[in-house]
Amino acid sequence: MTIVLKEDFADPISGMPILCFLHLPRTGGTTINRMLKYAFGDRALFHADLVAEYGGEARLAAALAKDKGMYPQAILIAGHYGAAHPLVEHAPRPVAFAAVLRQPLERIVSLYDYIRGTPDHPEHAALSALTLNQALDAVPEFAVHCQDAQLRTLFNATDRHGITAALQRHPYLLGRMEALDVFAQRLLALFGLTLAGALPRFNERPVLSGVAPARSQADYATALARLECVNRAELDFFARLPPIFATKPRPAMADAGVA
Repeated sequence: MTIVLKEDFADPISGMPILCFLHLPRTGGTTINRMLKYAFGDRALFHADLVAEYGGEARLAAALAKDKGMYPQAILIAGHYGAAHPLVEHAPRPVAFAAVLRQPLERIVSLYDYIRGTPDHPEHAALSALTLNQALDAVPEFAVHCQDAQLRTLFNATDRHGITAALQRHPYLLGRMEALDVFAQRLLALFGLTLAGALPRFNERPVLSGVAPARSQADYATALARLECVNRAELDFFARLPPIFATKPRPAMADAGVA
């Protein structure tokens, strides 16, 4: 992977928004995270690293509330967190959001299969003996990812009014997973960078041997029907989402030279 730098970002431009890359599980986010780390080094912060450094979400939230200048040199913050997270609430500068979305039911099925094929995943033990349909009732930690989760993460809302308000409040760059390479180029272009060559893929791990995929289960159709009912808002949003979608930047972003 080669990224061509057109500008020096050793010191963030005064007033430049912090880019929040919200990594939605099973959407190609690990690939984007690796790209961002490669491009920005220690100028890119990662949610998981901050949680580990402060000893958990609660301590991180307390530290952020106490000191809003914790990461003044950050260009971006990436990871499994949402628009309502304290990292956003207590950001020292305005924020802009970026994320990759996937067809909702496809993403949930992929997540279920991935967890069952990943022994070190926190929910692996709970899901290992359950069908997808059973897991929706029996494992709350998994079920929370199965009900309009992409919308709630991105906008802290699932209704059109709430989503529209979020899009008007902050700049967003959204892409569909099938347009991952185009999304990566658009994301880098925000900083005057370009990706030279192919985008390497990461974490596209196949289901491990001996683990039956969800689609082979007797109650799979029942699970899909249930998921369709509880993801209607997200299914509607995704159906209307073009390959790349960007809202108009706020003045602070435009002033900083980000287009």
